[in-house]
Amino acid sequence: MVIQSVDPYNLMEQQEYVRSGDAKKISDVIPELKDREIRTDSVTFSKEGMEALRKQVQSMPGHIDAEEVMRMREILPKLKMNPTDDFLWAMRDDMQESLNTVKQEKGSYTIDDLISVRMKAYARQYDALQQSYADGFRDVYVSDGVDENGKLLYHKVTREEDMEFLNQAFDNIADSLKFSARAQEGKWKIDEVFGGRAGLPVTLPEGYGERLEDILKRASAEYADKREQGQHADAAALGLKYLNEDTEFANAMRVLYSNVTPMP
Repeated sequence: MVIQSVDPYNLMEQQEYVRSGDAKKISDVIPELKDREIRTDSVTFSKEGMEALRKQVQSMPGHIDAEEVMRMREILPKLKMNPTDDFLWAMRDDMQESLNTVKQEKGSYTIDDLISVRMKAYARQYDALQQSYADGFRDVYVSDGVDENGKLLYHKVTREEDMEFLNQAFDNIADSLKFSARAQEGKWKIDEVFGGRAGLPVTLPEGYGERLEDILKRASAEYADKREQGQHADAAALGLKYLNEDTEFANAMRVLYSNVTPMP
């Protein structure tokens, strides 16, 4: 439904021409039109008419939806392409800072240090994430790709999704300890061959790297469970608890990291 009406003002009487600070009427600038009265028509749309027009414009190829543009201006700064990477880099930075402190204090790292700094980094990210939801500040979106018209699709991240992103990131952190341990074994062999030092005095358990990885994952799961129940939890202590479950294994890992400064 479209309602037409006539605008009551005379176009010729409008002050539309300005030069050198002097405002003039259009009729003054164009003398031939001085005695003519020209009025303009305006069009007023009903609510139903506006909705019909909007849908028609949206169906036109290459149209620009002003409402969508405004929404995107608000959403884009909050849009995360890969929230897992955000958690991963935050934990890596945290770990590196902690390991630098350990190195300054002791000159080297131990397996206990490497487990502790990883668990503390996880705990800080977990606690900060939960607090952001408690305060109502968490407002993050992820992309769902684009539709057939090239329009960006997205949705707001839920708390459950955020926890999944965090745990996926920590899986990478746990995996890095596995490779660190294998690199440490390689250093022992290099020292034995080229440095004239004695070889590793213990036999490393089969799958020791995967076992270290599993220790971190189990400890992080228990930490999250305790915090979810409102209980206090010491993340580093949980990691070391799982390491020390098997005394023979724990001793072998401590020997592995005992003579060459390990990689983080």
